[in-house]
Amino acid sequence: MPEIGSCTDETCDDELKELYECHCCLHLVCLYHLNGHVEIIKKNKQQIDKLRNKLNTIINTLQLIINEKLSTIKYEQNLIEQTKQILDVSSSSIDELEDIFEKIKQTIILNRSEMMVKVESLSLETTNHSSICKSNKENINSNDVAEELEISKDNEYSMEINHDFVETITIE
Repeated sequence: MPEIGSCTDETCDDELKELYECHCCLHLVCLYHLNGHVEIIKKNKQQIDKLRNKLNTIINTLQLIINEKLSTIKYEQNLIEQTKQILDVSSSSIDELEDIFEKIKQTIILNRSEMMVKVESLSLETTNHSSICKSNKENINSNDVAEELEISKDNEYSMEINHDFVETITIE
């Protein structure tokens, strides 16, 4: 049963009206403002539902990215184990050594290009860093990987990492 009184909504006039308790704010409001409160609640619920759907989509996307990265890491760990096994066997053929060498080299190249894309996309937010990243991207190609690692086929396929070549880019 509605009460008779003044609506508690600030925008309403002071006339006596039938008042109803709003279930969201528990204030006594006129029918007009009660309907307005219900509409606001509906819109808020729709917004929340849309946001939840977007969040679910984004979570699924992130999960796919993580699974892909885990799969890549598993492959790379397996590659390391294969290499260690080949190195432990003194009777490994040149073909086996060259094959695993090429696989590792390609993995390094792929990782470098992914890193450059990530660094460059992050740096696009600041113009100072974007020019640094672009010049670095121009300087790195597949031939540079061999130089960077100082790979010497004459020295039993040994690799030595030249730490002077490694650059650190700080994004502020």
